[in-house]
Amino acid sequence: MDNPIMLTPHDLWNIILAVCGGIVAISAAFAVVIKVMDHFKAPDKVQNDRISTLETEVKDIKERLKEGDRHFKDYDTQMRDLEAAMKKRDQVVIESLQALTAHALDQNSLTELHEAKKSLDAYLRER
Repeated sequence: MDNPIMLTPHDLWNIILAVCGGIVAISAAFAVVIKVMDHFKAPDKVQNDRISTLETEVKDIKERLKEGDRHFKDYDTQMRDLEAAMKKRDQVVIESLQALTAHALDQNSLTELHEAKKSLDAYLRER
């Protein structure tokens, strides 16, 4: 057992080539494993990309809806103001027509006619 291990240059070269071959084999196996893992992860990546795209689109749609709601509320407020103004206008016009009709019928309703004119003038000044 006391025999020394003798390595010839040829044996040393074969050991180096064996180690290099092992490293290449392990690297190739590792590359195959990574490729297989990437292959199995690919559907998840595609799905995650689609989900993030859809989430971005939903966020944009929600922002547009909020903006649209704000516009509708502003429009609703404007319409209510317009309806109130039209109601007041209609009231003034009807009072004026009543005064004109009363005056036309009995030629005697000058005070009502003057009041209707004042009311109509006040309304027109406000507008």
